[in-house]
Amino acid sequence: MTKRRRAVGSAVALSLALTGATACSAADRAVMTAPQCPDSSASPTAAPRVAGQAVLLGGVVRSSLPPGPIRGWEQVVSVADAGPALAAVHPDGTVSVVGEDHRGLLAGTSAGPAAALPQKVPGVRDATSVAAVGGAFLTTHSDGSVTAWGDSFIASGGVRGAERDQPTPSPVPDVENVIEVADGQLNVLALRSDGRLQGWGINLTQVIGEPDGTRVRTIRDVPGAVSVANPGGAAVIATSTGEVCAWGNNVHGLLGVEPRGGQSPRAVLVEGLTDIVQVAGGHDFALARDTGGRVWAWGRTVSGVLGDGETEDSSTASPQQVVDVPPMDWIGASEAASYGIDRTGNLWAWGGGHRVAPYAGEDRRPYRVPLPGPAQAVSGGVVLLGPAR
Repeated sequence: MTKRRRAVGSAVALSLALTGATACSAADRAVMTAPQCPDSSASPTAAPRVAGQAVLLGGVVRSSLPPGPIRGWEQVVSVADAGPALAAVHPDGTVSVVGEDHRGLLAGTSAGPAAALPQKVPGVRDATSVAAVGGAFLTTHSDGSVTAWGDSFIASGGVRGAERDQPTPSPVPDVENVIEVADGQLNVLALRSDGRLQGWGINLTQVIGEPDGTRVRTIRDVPGAVSVANPGGAAVIATSTGEVCAWGNNVHGLLGVEPRGGQSPRAVLVEGLTDIVQVAGGHDFALARDTGGRVWAWGRTVSGVLGDGETEDSSTASPQQVVDVPPMDWIGASEAASYGIDRTGNLWAWGGGHRVAPYAGEDRRPYRVPLPGPAQAVSGGVVLLGPAR
């Protein structure tokens, strides 16, 4: 721990001792005194992906797209699901979209209010990946810049304007050296090549740190990250030392602190997790994968997202190992569903959202999702297939 962090911890402890913390709840005090995340540095790189077929999972209700392989996306390298519309990056760095034109998600293409076949997004080149945050798509480029369109608040970098929709793809100002953007809902968390994070959007729970504000900033005092998750009211990272850290709101235990509640703009250590190489987040819950392929889950447990069969709406701040799954090479989450891809490319799912026959009558435990080939990534309800392993 650095001298600066020791000083911060001592100041907090002294303040609590002098005041008796009479204005703070037990949850507030627990978050303030939680173990800080150890310093570390990192130089993360984007996960390698090869071109493959995009497949829409069954059980996803869409008015314009049937489940199954998506025509025109037989060879894409990244996919994103924004709800009404989907986006994909092609091997040549161009991007196309399909679905409904909600909030400008079809990027001004000539398809009208809906597109049954993918339409090329004008002006977007050299893209390496695409993410969905709220009602916006964000593409990361090989030079570290980010281009966005859709919901104007997210697409403009957190600028509140008169227009709600931004159908024209535009660079997000003040963003640099980004290698990937995490899917999310209320705000953007972008991982940079130096292990730092940039963020913008809704900041009511201090997810993008202090001071208050919505525009693009580099989030301060965050240790070197190799993976980032955006589960809603909190931010979760895996560090280069294999630890998991989180900040923001702890109402669902995402900071790993009991009693649940309170919030913090500083990163705290989620105890009980080691050798973690990847994190993922859905709505108010998080997943972590360690070097042995084991998966851990914590946060809000609604719809069985922890993989333990429980469907009651409750929360846990203690990471629980997801049982009855093989070692995983990749994990993902979306809304109330969790995903894992095992070492042979099989896709596993647990939680709500995509349960179809013959699994519809089962409880909320992990099950294997039938696909026409091995999987390499998932965003929402769309899966990117990969080569045989």
